[in-house]
Amino acid sequence: MSLEEHAEWPAVRWGASTDIGPVRSENEDSWLAVPPVFAVADGMGGHLGGAQASSKAVITLREFLSPQRLGNRSVDLVDLSVAIDAAATAVASLASVDNPMSAPGTTLSGLMVLRTAEGSYWLSFNVGDSRAYVVGGGGIRQLTHDHSALQEARDLAATSGAPRVIPPANVVTKALGAGQVGSVKADYTIMPLEDGDRAVICTDGVHGVLSDSRIHEVVADGDGPQGAADRLVRASLEAGTRDNATAVVVYAGTKSRVTLTMNVMNRMIQPVRPASIETARRVPRREGGN
Repeated sequence: MSLEEHAEWPAVRWGASTDIGPVRSENEDSWLAVPPVFAVADGMGGHLGGAQASSKAVITLREFLSPQRLGNRSVDLVDLSVAIDAAATAVASLASVDNPMSAPGTTLSGLMVLRTAEGSYWLSFNVGDSRAYVVGGGGIRQLTHDHSALQEARDLAATSGAPRVIPPANVVTKALGAGQVGSVKADYTIMPLEDGDRAVICTDGVHGVLSDSRIHEVVADGDGPQGAADRLVRASLEAGTRDNATAVVVYAGTKSRVTLTMNVMNRMIQPVRPASIETARRVPRREGGN
């Protein structure tokens, strides 16, 4: 639906596609591309306002990450964290005063291209069960970890050795809004970015019906980020998705072949957390003055 290029190294091109799907009466997905930040949001709540919740989340992110808001300085992890906190507050404000537990909610997942003195990184952020992947060096790797009952069952089985108990439905266990009590914080990870990487951010209407290998196959094809995003959504519909389907695809760097980069499976993924805004933006105290 859109294609843009961002000139700063690593050069970034992106495309995005969304479809209501064959069953739903409304598209509750939203997406965002404000380089160097890219995201998707999957609204929940149906008639309670799932579409409004996802839209509110990405609009708030866009506002807080705008050059006007940041004073034309580069976006960093603290800025991103502040924007996500603001999005959580904005979505929570949609709740009915009479019935706050019936509030609409939304997932929020994405990637930021983070430039540092040590090099460039993919910085992932996640609340809910939308996902961010990176394709590079002949492999594909999921950078986010689902907040869902299904993922919790998988994690428990992996750590305890107990038989996996599959929940009756893939319930999202963390979201913006949705009547959740307390401050909802995103998970963040970083992974080194290599020239030629391609990233995918998608809702469960895509990753719920397409295997990682199928996503890799589509994105590794060389028809550009918009073509890849369109084909991911089309493949999801052909695979029988019953949900809204949304994908954002990002090309980073100048290489035309993802196989020329270091395989993503050989790169280290590390969890990170933002410093407090008071620490990060502290103004040095002047000695000898008031």
